[in-house]
Amino acid sequence: MPWWNNALYDTCSLITLDKMLLDYPEMEQHFQGILALEASFWADQLRRDTAARIRPRVTYLEGPAASDLARILTATRLSKALAQVDKLVCATAVHHRLTVVTGDKRLAQAVARAGLYVGNVALVLKTLVRSRALSEVGCNALLAGLVKRREYILPPNYPQTWATLRHYTFP
Repeated sequence: MPWWNNALYDTCSLITLDKMLLDYPEMEQHFQGILALEASFWADQLRRDTAARIRPRVTYLEGPAASDLARILTATRLSKALAQVDKLVCATAVHHRLTVVTGDKRLAQAVARAGLYVGNVALVLKTLVRSRALSEVGCNALLAGLVKRREYILPPNYPQTWATLRHYTFP
């Protein structure tokens, strides 16, 4: 099973995944077992149409109990700039010992410091190309589609192409 299946997705990664699946529904076969927090679906996090499309693909994961949440948040060095929902994602990942898929470097660093694996949608695509489940041409088309929707999964100062993704690391 790929590392991104049965991983906890943050809100931004859910949005990116939704945008990708809108243009390339055949990619859905590569995304089974998406875990997310209900908080990621609140109106201040996701637009209603995005939530309606992605919700059926997601299994909600329960966060830690309040006492565990307080302990985890105290023990985990989280950036003050991190959104509340991302703090909850981090605490839930630590509590359940889960891989996290995120585009937020601050969240990624906190998850990595907790000894958990962290990746992003760009690394998923990189893995798919390297395993020959996605062609380089298909990857370039996917990346171009995301850029058209103003979703940059690679550093914004670099071309959003396989040539850049090939050498990309995260966080």
